[in-house]
Amino acid sequence: MKFGKPRGTRDFLPEEMKIRREIMDRIRAIFELHGFEEMDTPALELWEVLATKGGEEVERQIYKFQDKGGRWLGLRFDLTVPLARVISNNPDLPKPFKRYCISKVWRYEEPQSGRFREFVQADIDIVGTPRIEADMECLSTAVDALRELGFDGFEVKINNRKILEGMVEVLGVENRIADGIFHALDRLEKVGEGEVARAIRALGVEEGKVSRLLDFTRFKGDEAIAYVENELRSNSKAVEGINELRRMMELSKAFGLDGTIVVDFSLVRGLDYYTGPVFEVKTKSKGIGSIAGGGRYDRLIEKFGGAPTPATGISLGVERLYEVLSGEMKGCTAPATKVFIASIGEENIPESVKICRELIKNGIPSETDLMGRKLGRQLEYASSRGIPFVLIVGSEELRTGTFKLREMERKIEHPVRLEDVPSFITKLGGSPQQAPG
Repeated sequence: MKFGKPRGTRDFLPEEMKIRREIMDRIRAIFELHGFEEMDTPALELWEVLATKGGEEVERQIYKFQDKGGRWLGLRFDLTVPLARVISNNPDLPKPFKRYCISKVWRYEEPQSGRFREFVQADIDIVGTPRIEADMECLSTAVDALRELGFDGFEVKINNRKILEGMVEVLGVENRIADGIFHALDRLEKVGEGEVARAIRALGVEEGKVSRLLDFTRFKGDEAIAYVENELRSNSKAVEGINELRRMMELSKAFGLDGTIVVDFSLVRGLDYYTGPVFEVKTKSKGIGSIAGGGRYDRLIEKFGGAPTPATGISLGVERLYEVLSGEMKGCTAPATKVFIASIGEENIPESVKICRELIKNGIPSETDLMGRKLGRQLEYASSRGIPFVLIVGSEELRTGTFKLREMERKIEHPVRLEDVPSFITKLGGSPQQAPG
């Protein structure tokens, strides 16, 4: 009997993990270049934490269960809500607090191409400042990370929840169903106008108002700004929102995003906790489309008992990046092991182990045979793993102190003294790592 894995989850073998690690390492390096510091939170959260201001749709997606003590828990569905909990419990953190987190989250939704129930997000957030510069810092950092991964041709779509709320108010729609309208509009690109219209009508919104809402989502660029200034100028929320969008566009050149930012009223972002600018990064290169999104959530932290604290952030979808990059990066990542110590004869295994450990102490990732195989089979194994060097250890080598170091790709052997192996490997392209201890 073979045992399977839960639906919507995946196993990653070493070659796949090398690619995933490379993607995450490059993202991490860019995040840290921009001054973000790493933190993490538990995969498990108390149910009351996850249910706070996530919205009904999110609650339906959370993995929820009771532990043996009868407490209701859940798997985190994003990395923002746990951050808000941490901030509320640590009010003395220096502001702005710039954090990043690259970790797994879980959502119970229908698995499909590029969407899974267990997946990795790469988040950055800036906590403690209401200024639009913080939103732009998050956007520019995300775009720089994508550039580092080889993407170009960016379009940064921006909108503002204040404008959306102002539109709903001007239409006279009851506040209690506003979130339902935003959730419906958020699915516009996925399901189309007809399905969205049906969902909004089901909330009790009149047909004429449904049409105006859908008309509103069609405005983009300068036309969108003109629409708000003409049609919603009596609504203070909408005016505040459009001023924030203008500020984002003014700052775009300074943040390296000149010519990429487009106002798009079809962009909603479905989570209930957004309060101001929302944004999404798309790229035409590699056919990937939308790859990052986020927004401002100035009232979320106080929902967890903290002081009112402005915050903004953006998340990169690691799974979508992996789907696109895995093909072109396959075979491009070097094996972790740099030297394989091949032992000739059972009696020489202890010395081979000692040599292996000595190389490791010198920062050279190394391993030795654990199967008792003949030399030929050991060489085949090293070749199949892509290990670049093999150090051959036999009785003659141990007697003379001179060993054969084989370059596997060029099939060239070099006579080396044991103490010279680390520098020889480095010279031939196998850079040492930080030695343990």
